[in-house]
Amino acid sequence: MSEFDTRDRWVMLGLVVLGLFTVVAAVLSGRSTINYALEVEAGNAAQVWSVETDKNLRRVLSNAAEGSVSGGIHLLEPTILQKQFGDVATDPPGDAKASSSGNRQALANRLNWLTEGLAATIPGGSGDEHVSRMGGFAVLDPSGQLLAAGRGFTPDIVSRILGPQSAKSAFAEAVTQQQVTVAALPGEGRKSLAFVPITRDGKVARVYAFDVDQSAAAWLTNLALAVVTVTTCLLIIMGFTVPAAIASRRIRERWQAEDKIRYLAMHDSLTGLPNRLQFHQHLEHALARARRHDTTMAVFGLDLDRFKHVNDTLGHATGDALLEEVAARLKENVRDSDVVGRMGGDEFAVVAENIAAPEEAMRLARRICTALSTPYNVNGHEVTTSASVGIALGPLCGQPSDVLMKHADLALYRAKQDGRSTFRFFEPAMDAALQKRRRLETDLRNAIRKNQLYLDYQPQFGLADGGLSGYEALVRWWHPTEGEILPSTFLPIAEETGLIVPLSEWVLTTACTYALSWPPEIRLAVNLSSAQFKTQDVFNLVRRVLAETGLEPRRLELEITEGTILQ
Repeated sequence: MSEFDTRDRWVMLGLVVLGLFTVVAAVLSGRSTINYALEVEAGNAAQVWSVETDKNLRRVLSNAAEGSVSGGIHLLEPTILQKQFGDVATDPPGDAKASSSGNRQALANRLNWLTEGLAATIPGGSGDEHVSRMGGFAVLDPSGQLLAAGRGFTPDIVSRILGPQSAKSAFAEAVTQQQVTVAALPGEGRKSLAFVPITRDGKVARVYAFDVDQSAAAWLTNLALAVVTVTTCLLIIMGFTVPAAIASRRIRERWQAEDKIRYLAMHDSLTGLPNRLQFHQHLEHALARARRHDTTMAVFGLDLDRFKHVNDTLGHATGDALLEEVAARLKENVRDSDVVGRMGGDEFAVVAENIAAPEEAMRLARRICTALSTPYNVNGHEVTTSASVGIALGPLCGQPSDVLMKHADLALYRAKQDGRSTFRFFEPAMDAALQKRRRLETDLRNAIRKNQLYLDYQPQFGLADGGLSGYEALVRWWHPTEGEILPSTFLPIAEETGLIVPLSEWVLTTACTYALSWPPEIRLAVNLSSAQFKTQDVFNLVRRVLAETGLEPRRLELEITEGTILQ
């Protein structure tokens, strides 16, 4: 499983858990609300039942005796009940205290749709009935003495259900607070006792205790709550997971694109090796570790020999495949802790840490040269190449990583000069020679621009008669601080830097102009460089100079080397 998939799954799981937690909280709140509504409904039903019970008691008290049963009603204390009723009409229903405070009654009214709807669904019920069912009733005096019972209640049953502390507390609260109270019957499911106090002259005359059965209502409400909960859970799961999956996919695609961009910014697209930027970062970290632990490290600069020939003869596709093979061999022949990078083109580099001695770096360089010189089978072609390696040891005191890379390049340049397919360690003299060469290049540009060069004319004699036949023009350079600079020193610099073109044109023009003062039979010889044939039109140059100076063409000899002829 990828990092993105794990992250996405944790995100979606967190959203689902949050949604389910919300559902659980809503279910608990809903169940509490429903229980409260059923409790309020039980109190309201008990108030209605108290009025009906008053009517039934009035009807049977007129000729009932103690202990008699009339209309399913046990009259235990008919005399006391008759005294309570007397000749006074039954207390109006409004005298029964409200089952709760104004806030509870208001809530009950707002939940009336629930109770009426449940009543309509109970078999035998109608929308005008309560969802509560009377299982039995009892009439008690304010002290708790049983006066009458009916609808399935017997004195034994009443004594049993009034025994728990919750029932006693509810009865006491109904008498003292003069309001309807409801107490759950332990172990009876959705059954409870509702106490309705009847007051006369501001005092409680009697208390009705009703067995309230709300099993059907509770079953229906639990079923409705379960359906709503399951439906809500499914909607939440779908509502969270589907958008989360879509958003997660988009985020994952964006992360993948960003990671790909970062990878391409730090790696070579062809070989997969660290590119120049990342290689320098590895080099900086390696230098920091070497300085911290006082260890030696080495930087290897590699360059394939005659790689341009492969591209020219076999094509760039074969050249790219060869570079991939070279990268693979490099990774196979270095240590696991070493870092291989591609600097560009056919240039590679290696950072090797914890070098015990220069001999260890030498063995690694020799192993690299041997591995890279083994023939390759690329795109059906057998390709043979080799590598030149420059080695620089570090860290250098107070020197940045760029200096170490420059030293490796100088050593690589010396390895190529010494015959290729070999390796060389950096030596301070290499840097000194390079700095001197760069100063000479700058000074040579200034010398050409300021006409600080001059010509020597070497006489030529005929072998037949020994007479003077001509002069050869030779360029010379007297440096203001270095003194005489040999042509073998500054002419190769001029050819490599392209300064040979303006230099040769100056030599040709100056020599032809000076030769006009010679006798007509004296010829002029001027050397041409092979670089001139690569960078300029020699034919038109000579014709233009002859036209400008007026020198007869037969008097001018152009000398080239055998190598130029062969090229």
